[in-house]
Amino acid sequence: MSFKPSQEIVIKAEYTLSTNTNNRRHKHHVAANGELLVSKQELQIYNYLLEHAHFHIEYEAPYRGSDKTLFPDFTVLNLTNNAFYIWEHLGMTNSDKYLDQIPAKLSWYAENGLRSIEQGGNLILTFYKERTFFHDIEEVVKKLIK
Repeated sequence: MSFKPSQEIVIKAEYTLSTNTNNRRHKHHVAANGELLVSKQELQIYNYLLEHAHFHIEYEAPYRGSDKTLFPDFTVLNLTNNAFYIWEHLGMTNSDKYLDQIPAKLSWYAENGLRSIEQGGNLILTFYKERTFFHDIEEVVKKLIK
């Protein structure tokens, strides 16, 4: 499987365009619905989600916790079963500074009641692995559709 260019995407999902102005100057990738995204990997995931009628998706929607608000990469609602997911794609695996910030982010999510999808929760974490990226994303989307 490979991801399609934005102009070839048939949008089937519902979506809300982001109102988050953080990182505005870094948003250079344009999705099929006009959403601006920071990274090519996020673009590929977002466009893939757009192709699935089961979802309502939002990029960088605010998620309010007990002490602050984070802006996870994707918020996904399964329209069939009303299951709600927070998806963080941790794609900058070549940056030590970025990688060093991940444990604090994961702790914050746990402290605010989110568990990983593998533990029966609604937090999705994906990492960029060049050889398996497309397959990994397909597998996550299959779990969200169930």
